[in-house]
Amino acid sequence: MTSVSVDQPVEVNPSVNEIDLSDDANVLLLVKSGHAADELVVNVTRRGYQLIDRQYLRGLDLILLDFKRPNGVSGEVAINDMKAMEPSAVVGLDHLYELQQSERTSDQGRLYANDMIGWPPLGCRAQTSVGLIDGFLPLEVTLPGATQVTRQDFTRGANGAQDHAETVASLLVGPGRLNETDLHAAGVIGLEGGGVSELIRAIDWMAENEVKVVNISLSGPQNRLLELAVERAAEQGMVLIAAAGNDGPLAEPRYPAALEDVIAVTAIDGGQDIFDRAVQGSHIDFAAPGVEIFIQSGSQSGTYLSGTSLAVPFVTALVASDQNQSFADGVQTVREDLASHAIDLGLSGPDEVYGHGLIQSQNRCMGETAPDASTAGEGE
Repeated sequence: MTSVSVDQPVEVNPSVNEIDLSDDANVLLLVKSGHAADELVVNVTRRGYQLIDRQYLRGLDLILLDFKRPNGVSGEVAINDMKAMEPSAVVGLDHLYELQQSERTSDQGRLYANDMIGWPPLGCRAQTSVGLIDGFLPLEVTLPGATQVTRQDFTRGANGAQDHAETVASLLVGPGRLNETDLHAAGVIGLEGGGVSELIRAIDWMAENEVKVVNISLSGPQNRLLELAVERAAEQGMVLIAAAGNDGPLAEPRYPAALEDVIAVTAIDGGQDIFDRAVQGSHIDFAAPGVEIFIQSGSQSGTYLSGTSLAVPFVTALVASDQNQSFADGVQTVREDLASHAIDLGLSGPDEVYGHGLIQSQNRCMGETAPDASTAGEGE
């Protein structure tokens, strides 16, 4: 698989933008009809390709085909072969997404995030189901803001990055965040990272379960397969919110955040300065707290983490708690709603560093009460 960056704070890899198509042993296709898929399988197999998997994506109404290419056939040649045999198919490589995480301890409490965005101390009630696409969320994790947690592992049992998933989930439905939440958690990061096929299947699962607001704290290269999956999900009203990426201000845009149908989130610190590793560009939509965010890791201790992946849950929680339910009208309505309340940062108007600026809650759920932690439960 082609190795690329995903998200959370790490060392910047200067070669991360150089995608070598010949590194990937598989080639993936998305087709729209069973007849086209049948013909393609026959023709491709005759040319020496091996069918690894065929799956109907019920939520997206697409068929995903996974082929291993013959020895000596490069990824670029394989893609051209597939396109020639079935022009209507969307073809690409199974790019590998890897989590990026660094840890920083601090002697000074920096619990600034809630105050910065005007988030109420007791949290807000979720107005819709919420999705989390990340590592596999550990079964033993307690999430007091979740009334139900439904998990799905898309790594075929090789799940990894559980700490990262727990961190993001704690910012999404932990104490003082979203309350009374129906959470769907998709594990797409395996022991060596996560492929775009896992990410597509997770989006399909969210669509099939009618999840409206989805948190994606991952980033990677442009991929047409992923783009089609996102387009289909957005057409069905799904609002995807994704991390801008941590490959630095000179890096190429990272995906899925850079897609038009996705809300791209960057990270700022307590002084409203941009995270120095955040990817920049015209696709950036909003800024949220994401530098030295305090994560409770035990009864008496905690950890400070930084990264655009940590900023995403603040935006996701804000969208999912909207009592006016702007999410019901799709991603563009959500983008306009958030922009109308955001605090402009940097250059006047939307810019490539902060987007529309710092998100604000506008007291949308003041007066709500937090759930009783003793009665909050999780379901499978």
